[in-house]
Amino acid sequence: MTKLLVPVDGSANAERAVAHAIATAKAMGGAEVVLLNVQERLDRWFAHGLNSDAARAHLREAGEAASAGARKLLDASGCNYRFDIVFGHPAEVIARVASELGCDGIVMGTRGLGEMESVFLGSTSYKVVHMASVPVTLVR
Repeated sequence: MTKLLVPVDGSANAERAVAHAIATAKAMGGAEVVLLNVQERLDRWFAHGLNSDAARAHLREAGEAASAGARKLLDASGCNYRFDIVFGHPAEVIARVASELGCDGIVMGTRGLGEMESVFLGSTSYKVVHMASVPVTLVR
């Protein structure tokens, strides 16, 4: 079965990426959607970093909240999906998880940065395009 990884951060662009992934999954006859929320580690804010129950609980709550709209779209669509919250640097985690889970592609939103802004600001989607070993579809 084909798997599409869709990272979400609670933004409207991420939800548009989910809608695109749903349409793609249905057109493919039922691909699985892997919904992923990446929470950056809070080592400097919480004593003991992720070894702290409070830090893990806080990040898990943030991931649940950031993915609520996307999960609602997927629930309504009837698409087969799974949801994971992973900790780390977003671009690195997205590329790694896509590879580890054997995903056939990544569908993700972009903040709509232009070429110059991406060079100076850095962009998770830009980094994923360069790090991923599978095709990446960017949805604006």
